[in-house]
Parts: sequence; structure tokens; C-alpha cells
Amino acid sequence: MSDIDFEPKIIGVIPARFSSTRFPGKVLADLWGKPMLWWTYNQAIKALPNIIITTDDERVKNVAEDFGADVVMTSPSHPSGTDRVAEAVSNIDVDMVINIQADEPLIPPEMIRQVTELLNEQGVFMATLRKKIEKKEAEDHNIVKVVCDIEDYALYFSRSAIPYNGDFYKHIGIYGYKKDFLMDFVKLSPTPLEKQERLEQLRALEHGYRTKVGLTRHNSISVDTQEDLDVILKSNYQEYLV
Repeated sequence: MSDIDFEPKIIGVIPARFSSTRFPGKVLADLWGKPMLWWTYNQAIKALPNIIITTDDERVKNVAEDFGADVVMTSPSHPSGTDRVAEAVSNIDVDMVINIQADEPLIPPEMIRQVTELLNEQGVFMATLRKKIEKKEAEDHNIVKVVCDIEDYALYFSRSAIPYNGDFYKHIGIYGYKKDFLMDFVKLSPTPLEKQERLEQLRALEHGYRTKVGLTRHNSISVDTQEDLDVILKSNYQEYLV
């Protein structure tokens, strides 16, 4: 797939890799009789008319094409999903790109629409979301926190509980980029704080680029382990997805 002309000039991309240290093949794991990736894709197309899945694995490609998705194959050497997304859209004629995590089958379409709206604001080149959380969650190093300035631009992302005392907000891992910025972003060198926190989004801040962070009331559950998937399977979440 190349030289695609989409109207409007925005596309949602779901990077889906088969390999996963804690849960190999999770994007194809069964969830209510469908592969998990199918649920993510169907949530995404409720928000955007143009969605592609990008992968380096033929198994993922075959399953995605079987349920009707457009698939772009990319290099297996990419260090991150962002790099995979950038290659996937490099020959697609769009202005804005929404990076949607493949392992979030419950992602509310409203989140995707909100990131799109943020990208449409004057001067915004990169956008994401945050949600208010309790102190107990803030103390969990697996939950990334974000603090913002008075114009809702990120000041810092951290695995530590920040700020010292006050309201805490977790970072929701959906990203929107102006395409031109995305292509420049993946060329930037990794930065010291990015390496220390193991948070790729710090690369933009350390290189002097601002990230708009919208506030959402919605949540999205990441499936990182079989146990995470079991929690969803035992819940009544399915009624909200159909």
C-alpha cells in the first residue's frame, strides 16, 4: 500500500507486533470469540474513517486482512511502535496521524476523537491525553504520570508520583502527530531522561518540542499479560463495545 490519498487528511494507525516479552501473540489472543486486535480496530473505526494496521508479522497481517483491515508491512528492526507508524505512513498523503495502541481493545472512540481535536488546534504538533487518578495509583511505577503547564502542555512525564503534593494525572498512551513532525521526531536522538524513565515521549520535551495534553474522563485498559486479559473476559465490558 503506497501513495494513498485520504480525505479528510487524517489517519489512525494501529502498530501490532506479534512478539511480546510478557504475553507473546497477545494481539491475536481470543477475546469473546475474536482476536483482540479486531476489538481495537473496531473501536478505532468508530472514531476515524481511515484506519490501517501496521505489522512486521505475516500472522498478524493475515488475521487483520481476514477481518477487512488495510495492512501495511514494515521493517522488523524498528525499536518502537512510533518508528513503525512513521514508516507505515511515509507514503500516505495525510496531514495528521493518530497512533492507537493495539493492546487496548476497550479504547473509547471519544479518546481518539479528542486527540484529533487537539491536533486541529493552532500550533499543536503532538498531542496526547491524561486522566485524574488517586494517590495510590500515582505511587505505582507502572503507571506513567504527567504534569502540565497552565495551557495544558506537558512539563514532564515520570514513573514517579509527581507533583509532590496535589492532584495526580496518569498519562493515557494514545498519541496524535502532525505528519511532518512525526517524520522529524523519529530522527531525533534518544535523550538522557528518556533512557532513565524509559519513556519515549520525553524525547520530544528534551529536544524542545511541546506536547498538548487533553484531560479525559475516560479510561482504557492495556492488556500486558494473560492475567489482564482474564480480567476483561470476566467482566461485563463487552456490552459497551457492540
